[in-house]
Amino acid sequence: MRRNTKSVLLYLGFSLLLLLRPFADAYSIPVSVSTETDIDYNYEYEKNGPYTKFSDWVPYKLHKWEPKFLEDYYEMYGLKLHYKENELRRNIFFLKAGLKKRFRHPRNALCPVKNEEEYHKYRLLIFMHMNLQIMRSYMRIASQFDKRHLYFYNLDFAHELKQSFEVADGFYKEAIPYWEAARKYADEASEIDYDLDLGTIESERYEIIMGKLDFGQIISDHRSKLTKKREVVGEYLTKYPEADKPNLDQIP
Repeated sequence: MRRNTKSVLLYLGFSLLLLLRPFADAYSIPVSVSTETDIDYNYEYEKNGPYTKFSDWVPYKLHKWEPKFLEDYYEMYGLKLHYKENELRRNIFFLKAGLKKRFRHPRNALCPVKNEEEYHKYRLLIFMHMNLQIMRSYMRIASQFDKRHLYFYNLDFAHELKQSFEVADGFYKEAIPYWEAARKYADEASEIDYDLDLGTIESERYEIIMGKLDFGQIISDHRSKLTKKREVVGEYLTKYPEADKPNLDQIP
């Protein structure tokens, strides 16, 4: 009888310990753990060693893509419906960088090419078009500092207009060399008797060599009009020299 009672008590005691074990873990005393582990958390492994850095398994940037060829930079060109100077400068930067790069392999060109002459004309047309796009971007920036019409009340900001017109003329000047380069490439491409499937780029070449598209004259007209507006502003500031300072009172 005593042996049975002892067995029952041992069984009850063991069951009670199992029931109270979760609560005992909650109030257990923390035990120090050694700082020496099998993993190097600094990831300072040798590249040729038996281990690999964990960071090597994680890509630096998903879908990372670096432009390499001229066409890669050209395809980065883009202009939103509502653009500002930053978008234009971005396009100028990528197009200028692209002009210094080599072309893709002919099989990866922007249009089918069947022989070396077609591929040569293809490169000339791309050079022509990219120079035109740089020129147009400079002219668009210039237009943001220029004014199509100069009204009498605009002279309240004669000081600001004087500075703005100077910047506009500078961008018009920047556009001229790229127009001359585009015209040169258009003339060279016209000597090759092949038509490439490059959309409107072939049309641009034709209009340039036929004189229908003459940005040299367009830029000259813009600068001529700008000169007259600068003269009006200059005459006003000569008559009212006290106006040659920022007009803070008129700024809302």
